[in-house]
Amino acid sequence: MKRLFNTAEQLVERGIDKRVRIAVTGLSKAGKTAFITSFMNQLLHVTDNDPLPFFKPVKEGRLLATKVSSYDELHIPEFKYKQSIGYLVNDQPEWPPSTTGISQAQLDVRYRIKNEWIRKVQKKSHLTIDIIDYPGEWLLDLPLLRLSYKEWSSQCLELIKQNISTSTTAWQEESAQLVYQQALSDENIAEISNGYKAFIKTSFTNDHTYNLLQPGRFILPGELEGAPVLDFFPVTDSNILHSDWDSLAQDSLVKTLEKRYNYYKKKIVKPFFKEYFEKVDRQILLVDCLEVLNGGYQNYSNMQFTLIELLKSFHYGQSNWLKRMFNPSIDKLLIAATKADHVPPEQHRPLEGFLQAMLQEARNDIQYQGIELETMVISSVKTTEAVMAEHKGQKLMCVKGIELESGEEVINYPGKLSEELITRNDWQEHQYDFINFAVPENLTNGILPHIRMDKVLQFLIGDKFR
Repeated sequence: MKRLFNTAEQLVERGIDKRVRIAVTGLSKAGKTAFITSFMNQLLHVTDNDPLPFFKPVKEGRLLATKVSSYDELHIPEFKYKQSIGYLVNDQPEWPPSTTGISQAQLDVRYRIKNEWIRKVQKKSHLTIDIIDYPGEWLLDLPLLRLSYKEWSSQCLELIKQNISTSTTAWQEESAQLVYQQALSDENIAEISNGYKAFIKTSFTNDHTYNLLQPGRFILPGELEGAPVLDFFPVTDSNILHSDWDSLAQDSLVKTLEKRYNYYKKKIVKPFFKEYFEKVDRQILLVDCLEVLNGGYQNYSNMQFTLIELLKSFHYGQSNWLKRMFNPSIDKLLIAATKADHVPPEQHRPLEGFLQAMLQEARNDIQYQGIELETMVISSVKTTEAVMAEHKGQKLMCVKGIELESGEEVINYPGKLSEELITRNDWQEHQYDFINFAVPENLTNGILPHIRMDKVLQFLIGDKFR
């Protein structure tokens, strides 16, 4: 009865627009943990947070207080906000570790009502904000929901041809010898599957970080480590992919792999999507454009393809009170290029232009569905300062901070960004040198320095404080 009451209460809150669920999406290393930490930090300091000039409820003095609250989904671990802040502000500051499992944060915000008619009856109200954190690798699995096993295998084969070097790996050699029409023991399937896992892990961590080589759980299995549900791999024989499988025996290798793939979709991917993304109201997609620019054209092409495929996995559309209660859809999407502090302020606009051009196709499709979409260049935690310095005989605006690898203070000019889409032929002319910066030692338990987090807050939740 208590669970039913809590569910009914959440439905009512969604219907009267007093609850909002935000999906913080992004691939591995895009900065989700830092973003959620900063997002919570800014709201938890609303009473003394002057650096939020574009967040209207704070500017108007209507936000009264925010607290971290408990939530009803007791099977989901709590997002470790205090631990994340601790990493940033301790004597030897460091970035919080990457996410390795699901966690959730819930904030309750008290505010003064702005609407003069409602204010005659009730002067104050509250907004509940739900935020889910999860490994970026698992996000790669969402496009599987639209793909059959044969379609997924064909996609993997095409990506392997495009992105992998001419040297053949042990897994590729072994898979080329397989007879897919015949049966294969579970032990042999598991052994070959382990080879595929090692293959995509190497691909993921080397030069081709953004290959859409799934499943994401093969890269970061979490609680599924060693489980038989992860023992499958794609068909790499193009002749088999273009043949009819209906006449093949049910115990044939290709049919066995197909069953396991479908089981993985049904039992792992679909429940993950349903529980954490089906009831999302607002979404922010974090993109590390700087890593893409450092990696060259192929990395850029991989990232573009991957993000466009991921955005197709979500349910976008205009919202109203009835839809919010029973069939919620994402009515606002913010696509944000992270690490704005790694480039001089004068290059923020070109960086945003690069982001817009890269995702132009997906942006057009989503905006056609009538939702609000915005792009932005942000920094969840500002680690550098802009300085004028000499670079190759010219006075240029650079950034100064502590280099992550060396621990030394450096002044860096990353290169001139282009606002336009860069073609393969043009890519060699653009040389970039973006470096990773460490957390500065002057951070405190108070407000985290940032770039445009106030605009992020205004876009994602500003309209909820009416």
